[in-house]
Amino acid sequence: MLVMGLDTALQRCSVAILRDGEAVGDQSADMERGHAEHLAPMAAAALDQAGVKIAELDRIGVVVGPGGFTGVRIALSFARGLAIGVDIDVVGITSLAALAGNARDVGGGELIAPIIDAKRGQVYAALYEKSGLCRVQPFVSEPEQALKLLADGAQGGQIITIGSGAGLLPPGPWRQSEGNAQIDAKVVAVLAAAAAPPFGRPPPLYLRPPDAKPARLDQPSSALRK
Repeated sequence: MLVMGLDTALQRCSVAILRDGEAVGDQSADMERGHAEHLAPMAAAALDQAGVKIAELDRIGVVVGPGGFTGVRIALSFARGLAIGVDIDVVGITSLAALAGNARDVGGGELIAPIIDAKRGQVYAALYEKSGLCRVQPFVSEPEQALKLLADGAQGGQIITIGSGAGLLPPGPWRQSEGNAQIDAKVVAVLAAAAAPPFGRPPPLYLRPPDAKPARLDQPSSALRK
């Protein structure tokens, strides 16, 4: 299976292409802004690196949030544009599930709590088993409430935390991972490859209202054609 992973939800712009689980194209750069200008060239570079064309892809995995409102829309619109007319499934992957994937091989805990700094004194968080099963669905709350929700969901299990918001939580029954706190598009592609159909059209996951009304995702967007 040939799968492309896309992410612009946080402070990174990344594209990866996996063939049967092995990375054959990988482009990423940390950035606070400018995702829209960099995503298409990076996707083109990843396709060239892999030696494949868009029409050869079986699936596209894209991070649907939570994260920056603009960033989420950029990758999601781009993924939809790529899939137009070429019959490619687009699979939505949450930023929290993708972050949890970075800590799946870390020892010392049976549960993973990805935590993202959501600003405004809040965090985005969820709780996963290392198998990928979600114990606590993605939510947004103040750090103190997040601690309670995660501890209740863990039911005494050992938790590994990961992400930009991990240090915002009060002390609790967990250990902070030193793993990558940014989303890896290769993990996004792995999760997309493992997802079960039907997929439909993935919606964004915001968890709270945006500061400004987002543009409609069904508006035409520039698509990378090969």
